[in-house]
Amino acid sequence: MGRYIAGLLDGLEQVPDPGVRVRPLFAPGAAIRSPGGLAARAFAAVRAAAKRLPAAYALADTARAAALTAELRRGLTLYHETNHAAPPFAGPLVLTVHDLSTLIVPETEEPARVRHFAPALRMRARDAARVVTPTEAIARQVVERLGVSAERVRAIPHGVDPRFRPEGPSASPVPGRYLLYVGALGPRKGVDTLLAAWRALPEPVRREHALVLAGPLQRLDPAGLEDAVRLGYVRDDELPPLLRGAAAFCYPSRYEGFGLPLLEALACGVPSVASDDPALVEVAGGCALHAARGDPEALADALRRVLEDRGLRAELSRKGPERAAQFTWERSARAHLAAYREAAT
Repeated sequence: MGRYIAGLLDGLEQVPDPGVRVRPLFAPGAAIRSPGGLAARAFAAVRAAAKRLPAAYALADTARAAALTAELRRGLTLYHETNHAAPPFAGPLVLTVHDLSTLIVPETEEPARVRHFAPALRMRARDAARVVTPTEAIARQVVERLGVSAERVRAIPHGVDPRFRPEGPSASPVPGRYLLYVGALGPRKGVDTLLAAWRALPEPVRREHALVLAGPLQRLDPAGLEDAVRLGYVRDDELPPLLRGAAAFCYPSRYEGFGLPLLEALACGVPSVASDDPALVEVAGGCALHAARGDPEALADALRRVLEDRGLRAELSRKGPERAAQFTWERSARAHLAAYREAAT
């Protein structure tokens, strides 16, 4: 979500509209503007601790609702909630629904998050003047699972930062070639499938490559990670060189709303493999290989092809940046502004 907020704010600055004045609420500017940086990590740590408090989500909603009421008195005409479930608000609401994980795969989410977001999402989505989703796949789920009319839903893709491109320095955390995964390591992301697929690869392939995982460890058995190089958090400025240095990128998620790491890998020209999650298939647009979700054998076969087939690698490296060029934060911001105008009328 941090990358979405930062990218959208930057895009809105590129397309100023004299009839719209945007002002961020409820998040420190440093955390919004530097997702992945020290301020953002500190903010995330505080939020994680706060969430463990009893009734933390309800208390936060009460405080945010009071702040919005005060903003209405100062002339606020529309509120854009960027994270699934808005607090009560008396004016027009634009709601971004990134995914429906708390409804579709609740077993992969924190119980407190499911208890709060599942009912709140249903309620606020039905009240919103416009619901924004990052993909058509999630837009369909919002209509089917939340009962929102299709006329009020707008699928607006994210953008990709121009730093993610094939040209530029590369960096390797290990000697030689490596297969890279970037993202959270929680159960929804399918890292367990990736580890099983890695062990199923022919021994010569594994001998010639390292498996590198970049992201925070979440509910994974450390014993299952013995075959992998774990980097932990990677700073924003370190990520493009890390991607460019990879022999291939893998994103085996069981459920996604968009899949920004996959798009960033495509933008860097990295041959990529992803699961067949509908959102990932939509974002890749035929420029990545796909394997059935939760199927280690199918994923191992796709990984072997992308690591060994030079012709396929060259094709994917060429097509990835062409596909990623269609996703810009300026284009996303223009579509958001159109949604704001529709919601305000």
